[in-house]
Formats: sequence, structure tokens, C-alpha cells
Amino acid sequence: MSSSNPLLRLLDHHGPLPFAEVEPDHYKTAVDAALEEARSRVDAIVSNPEPATFANTVSALEASDEGLDRISSVFYHLLHVETSEAMQKLAETLPPKLSAHHNDVMMNPGLYRRLKEVQATERSLNEEEAMVLEDLVAAFRRNGADLDPDQQEYLRKLDEQLSTAAPKFAEHVLKATQAFALWVEEEEVVEPLPVSARNMAKELAAAEGRDNAWKFTLDAPSFMAFMTYAPDASLRKELWHAYSSRCVEGDLSNQALIRNLLTWKHERAVLLGYKHHAEYTLERRMVGSEENLRSFYDRMKPTVLAAAHQDLEAVRACKEADTGETTLQPWDMAYYTEKLRQQTFELRQEEFHPWFSFEATLEMIFDLTGKLFHLKYERVEDYEGYREGLWFYQVTDSRDGSEIGTLLIDPFPRSTKRPGAWMNALLGQGQWSSRVRRPFVGIVANLTPPTDEGPSLLTLDEARTMFHEMGHALHELLSMCTHRSVAGTRVRWDFVELPSQLLENWLLEPEFLRTYPKHVETGEPLPEALIQKLQDSRTFQKGYASARQLAFGQLDLTWYTTAPANLGDDLVAFEREAIGDLAMFPPQEGTAISPSFQHIFSGGYSAGYYSYKWAEVLEADVFEVFQEKGLFDQETADHLMQTILSKGGSRPPDHLFHVFRGRDPDPDALLRRDGLLLADTSE
Repeated sequence: MSSSNPLLRLLDHHGPLPFAEVEPDHYKTAVDAALEEARSRVDAIVSNPEPATFANTVSALEASDEGLDRISSVFYHLLHVETSEAMQKLAETLPPKLSAHHNDVMMNPGLYRRLKEVQATERSLNEEEAMVLEDLVAAFRRNGADLDPDQQEYLRKLDEQLSTAAPKFAEHVLKATQAFALWVEEEEVVEPLPVSARNMAKELAAAEGRDNAWKFTLDAPSFMAFMTYAPDASLRKELWHAYSSRCVEGDLSNQALIRNLLTWKHERAVLLGYKHHAEYTLERRMVGSEENLRSFYDRMKPTVLAAAHQDLEAVRACKEADTGETTLQPWDMAYYTEKLRQQTFELRQEEFHPWFSFEATLEMIFDLTGKLFHLKYERVEDYEGYREGLWFYQVTDSRDGSEIGTLLIDPFPRSTKRPGAWMNALLGQGQWSSRVRRPFVGIVANLTPPTDEGPSLLTLDEARTMFHEMGHALHELLSMCTHRSVAGTRVRWDFVELPSQLLENWLLEPEFLRTYPKHVETGEPLPEALIQKLQDSRTFQKGYASARQLAFGQLDLTWYTTAPANLGDDLVAFEREAIGDLAMFPPQEGTAISPSFQHIFSGGYSAGYYSYKWAEVLEADVFEVFQEKGLFDQETADHLMQTILSKGGSRPPDHLFHVFRGRDPDPDALLRRDGLLLADTSE
């Protein structure tokens, strides 16, 4: 085995991932070796003359691709955070190999027979093992094990095409995001922006030799600061249009890819016996079916829309009072929402910035989760990462010092990183090399970076993003499963956002705000007046925000319940019709959501974007227990950890929720939390 290729060490070693050593040329050799090893292990399972058991079939199958998992974890992480032309080229060749191997396993008749034999004969499985087996048999069926050879061959072709189309979609969005810049040379244009945003724009311009200008980009911190605070409507329109037209037309257009992705996923679902991709997806979700999902939406929409139109009218009136213009445009929304917030509550979002530096926010999160879940975080200064500016932590149990896991945080934007924020289980919790091990978890974001003038000062939304992703990380770090396939965040997709959205709640609670935030320069606590203003504004514009989320979910569901033959020639027109009554603004020429909607076309949320709103109901219901018992109530936190956070997908999600709450979820919990029930005029 070549010691010059660091990835080859991962075939038989559960050590640190070699981020600092790996080069693009290493992947092909390492993936080929890992595939050979995985095939050999699968062959050994199938040819085993002993009767099929959970140990010699299910556990052995889970262990068969450990090296491949480790190597692909490195590849996919770096593809999204440190991409290059070489990595993007690899994204065209490696995923088809991995897809082919996955299909080889899932369509292996010998494996399928042994799994069904285990299902028929094993009578002493514990609850987790029974769940692993149920999921595995379903996965084989849903990946073509029951198809005839010709159908399986066609399914392989579809999967190979999907494996390259999704990364290409994401590549186009990244390149389109990088391709645009708004240059400003007049200081009066940027003067109303927060100091941190001005400094960031100044440094971006200086890096390109334009010391007397400010550069604004489509990266979230830059884009949102300009859209929220810049009074020049024509420049806001220019920036908004650039953002909203990404990948709609031109060399980076994603329209053909959207049509292909929809077609291939639809054909795949029909081949497997489903009406469409949404039916295929929802079968293995907590919601269960399209009918149940539409009922959920039908219950939410009247209340949400009534509140949303009130919110929109308030912002429109604010603009009219300011300019005399009676029409609100989409590029006005953030600006006049902030102006209305200031007028209504005498509150500017930037007032909170000095209390939420990135470092301070991280310490708040660590202290809060340490208190609730008995965690201790120690920074590792000498961990070899893939670039400067990464934060590594060893996480231990504060009670006995036992290992919990490793945490990587990559917080700030750069040209090589995909937009957005996410959590990634680089090495999942569970059994590796016949031993249950702790996870290696990564949090990636694109937060307001530090500048030469000062530290990173976050908006409240950015602080909420960090709480959200840390909730996902907790789901991994606190997992106490044996089998990786059901550990951590490997749960039903509409349950996965429960821990992440739940943790966001603490950020806005008065007791938390009085305890944790400290001024970045003076160390003073957050003033009581600001805390009160924040409480007064907690439900501000919640109707509009909820309608926006429902619109994304309705668009997603419509794409994936429509036969490709019925999409029509104009995908942009189809999108507008799909959003329907949830559209808050008239359409703008040349703009669309779908061509850059990575969640549903290059992420894991196809026919699943509703999951955010579904999980909001769950987390609002769970958080009501903390509101009743106490924000830092140890008994409640321990109960949450024991019944949900440590269980992963080892039990059905409705069972886990019921064990914690003692009943089924209450849909009105979210409407109560967001202050929307009173806005329902339908009764």
C-alpha cells in the first residue's frame, strides 16, 4: 500500500482525516482501492455458507464500505468548502463510480436473499437492530432489488446520471454567485450600512486593488447587509436582480439540469412502482404521504396567509410614508422591514452586533449546551486542517471526561466555498472496525468575517444560524447508537431539523439574553431595554416569513408531483404557477427561485423542503416543556437527550416524540409561538 497517498491509510485506520495532505490526484487511486475492498467484503457475505444472521449479514454489510465512507467523506467535504477546477472535474467522474457500487450492492440478489432470511428467522433482535434491518430491507426494495435485470440496468443508468447532474447544478450556482460584484465608489451610499459591513466591502475592494471603492457580492453577509441598509433603491434592485437571476439563463443556466433531474427522478420512482418522486420520498418520512402533507399545508395556510398579508401591507405603508410610492418591490422588502422595525420598536438590528461577535456567540453556544447536556469543549490548536481559519474542538463529557467527539467549525465565506450553512458528519457515530466510536462533526457557514478594523460581528440571524447548525451537531455528538446507519442525524428527513431548530429558541429568551451576551469591548451585559425591545418584536413579520417557507415547500412539492410531460416549455412560468397563492410579489422578468434552489436540486431535500416547517411544529412543541419547567431545567434536558438526541434513527420518530412529550405533536404549538393564531380571520 502506497504511503504517499494519505487516503489509502483510511482503508484500515480510523484516525484523523488527512485534510492537510490530500491532493486531487490521490482520489482516483484511493477510491478504486476502497471499491475493490468493499466488493471483496460483499462477496464474502454472499458466499458465506453459514445461515444468514444479523451479525454475519447485516453488521457485515454495514462494515463492508468503511474505507469508502472515510475517503468519500473527505472528498465531498472538500468539494464544497475548498473546491477547485480539479475537484469539480473529479465530481464528474467519482460520483458515478460510487453510484455504480451502491447499485451493485442494492441489486445483489444474494445479499437480498440473506437479508430476507435474517428477517424471517431472527427472533432476538433488540429495537435498534430491528430498525436497522427494517430500513435495510426497505432500502434494497427502494433501490431496485425486486426489479428484473433490464429494469435494474435502466435504474443504474438513471442513478449514474443523477450522481453527476446534482454536483453540476451546485457548481453552476457557486460560479454564478462568484461572477457578480456590485461596486460602489460614493461613500454616502454605504454610510448607512453597519460598520462591519462597510469594512468587509472595503477589504474586498482593496484585495482587487481598488482602495477607493466598496465591493458587495452575492455571498449572504454582503448581500443581506446591503439589501437591509442601503437606501439607494436602484442599487438594491441591481443586487437583488443579480441574486434572483442566478442560473436562470446563459452559460450557467440550470434550466436544462432541472428538467433532467425532474425527469430522471420521476422515471426512477415510476420504475420502482410509485406515482412520482414525491410518493417515493414521503413513504419513508414521518409525514407518511402526499395526502398527509397537503393536509398539513391546508391547516397552516389560512392562518399564515392572513398574517403574511398584514405584514406585507405594514411594510408597504412604511415605504409609502417614506417615498410616496404605493407599490412595494421585492428589493424593498428587507430595507423597509428594517425601517419599520426601527419605527415600531425603536430597534435596529445592528444594535446587537457588539454582543454577538463570532467568538462570543460560539462561547455562548458551548456554555449553554455544556450546561444542558454535560459537554466540555477544548480547542485543539495543532489540528491539521485544509486551510487557516478553522476551529477544531475535542468534546468530552464534563461529568467523567469520556470522549464525545471532534468538532470542526469553518465559519467564514471565501470563493472556494459553497454558499449557505450546513452540518456534516465527516465520520458518523457508531461501529467502525468492530468498535463503537465517537463522531467527527463539521459545521460550515458563511458568516460576516472579521476585518482589519475589528472582529466578526454577527447579525442575530447569523447567530441563529450558528445555534441551528450546532443543534444538528448535537444530534451527532450525543448519539449513543451501535449502528452507523441509524446513528445521529440518520433519521427520517422531516425529523432531522427538530434538534437544530429547537436550539434556536434559547437565543431569544430573556433569561438567556440576561445571562450570556457580553459586549465585545466592555464586557457589559446586554441592556435590559434591548432585551425588552427584542421580546416586543419576536413575532414581527412572522407571517411573511412563514408564508415564504410554505411557498418554497409548495414549489418543491409541485415540481416532484408533476409528470415531466406536464411541465410545459417554460419552467419559469411553471414555477410561478406552482407558488400560486403563496407568492408575495408579482413576478420579475428574468428571475426565478428554482435555478439556484440547491436544497431541492443538489441537496437532500427533493420533495422534502416542507421538513423545515414540519419540524418547526415539533420543536415548538418540545420547547414548550422547557418554558414550563425552566429554560435550563436539567431533568428536561436529560430527558430530551435520553429520548431523542441520543437515539438517532434507532426508533421511529413518532415513537421518540411520543416518549418525550407523552402525546402526539400539537400543530398549534408553532402558531402559538409565532403569534399567528390571532391573525386567522377564517373563523
